[in-house]
Amino acid sequence: MNRLTQLSFTAAPAALLGGWLLMRPTGADVVGGPWWTAAHVACLAGFLMFGVMTLGLRGMAGPVTGGRRVALEGAVGAALLSMAAAVVRLMIDLYQGFGGEQVREFEAIVYGTEAQVFFGALVALAVILAALRRVTIVSAAVTTLGMVVLAVGMYQTGKESALAAVGMALIWLGTLLLGRGMSAQAPRLGSGAGSPKVTAGR
Repeated sequence: MNRLTQLSFTAAPAALLGGWLLMRPTGADVVGGPWWTAAHVACLAGFLMFGVMTLGLRGMAGPVTGGRRVALEGAVGAALLSMAAAVVRLMIDLYQGFGGEQVREFEAIVYGTEAQVFFGALVALAVILAALRRVTIVSAAVTTLGMVVLAVGMYQTGKESALAAVGMALIWLGTLLLGRGMSAQAPRLGSGAGSPKVTAGR
């Protein structure tokens, strides 16, 4: 896994959370204003990095056959398509905003259909990788919990709820753990102390 891919597991959710937080200050709803622009740019970077992260997760899966491969490729495809759609919407909004045109609400992007499909596909990817033993069950569980909390924050308590930020933070933690793969587990026999190679001189 290259450094950009490793970075994406941290940067992608952090940028999206940052975009959400940037829209909270007074005046952030002024289309084309500095807060509005910064929030959109942060979310644009976040979704682009999510695309890199998705490809990284696919690489972590390695060769897969049968029904698991169908599920894996379907989740990857859904994630990439929804991510691309979110990026296009953000770019259109930025272009229209700079021109003084009316644009959709910011939450329509962060909580819109594209984002919902992406996060659903991300959860599916996490579960599939856990089943393949490429990531820990804990990482998949935390990612799923983050998605659930985000959904509750959106549909039950309102878009401005701090619960939505908590959900994004949990997704952030989940992706950090996903990026570690199975590294949190005990090292396999043959590495470090106790390795069979200590007998080589006997």
